[in-house]
Formats: sequence, C-alpha cells, structure tokens
Amino acid sequence: MAVPAKISGRSKRIIQEIIQETGESQIAVIEHAVLAYHREWRMQQINKGYAQLKEDAGAWKEELEERSVLEQTSEDGLDDV
Repeated sequence: MAVPAKISGRSKRIIQEIIQETGESQIAVIEHAVLAYHREWRMQQINKGYAQLKEDAGAWKEELEERSVLEQTSEDGLDDV
C-alpha cells in the first residue's frame, strides 16, 4: 500500500540527481535508499549486541570457544568448492 510522505527539499534534489544519473524511477531510488538505511541500521544493532557481549567476560569467552569449534568444522577432508 502506497503511503504519501513529505520529504525535505534537499532530499528531493538528491533523489532527482540520482534519477538523472541512473535513469531509475523515483520509487526505485527511494526503495534502494530505504534498504541501504535498513542494512546500516541492522549492522549498528549487531555491533551493539557484540559490544554488550564483550562486556561480559564469561559470555565472550564462551563465544570465542564456540567460534573455535565452528572454525574446525571445515577441516573435514573434503575439497572446498
């Protein structure tokens, strides 16, 4: 469902510049921007989670031990493809 939204003049100019340079539709440019923002936001959330995990010495040690075990699983004698 389309929802109208007001954006700043600056954002409108940036969108128009991208449209002119890429030939993409306005909707495509806006969707791309929203998805890029979402990826950035998710990475920030993940980084916060790891920062909190590192603050707990016991939990961080457990995380590193688990990673060590997982890193050894590729040593199965089979060729990597």
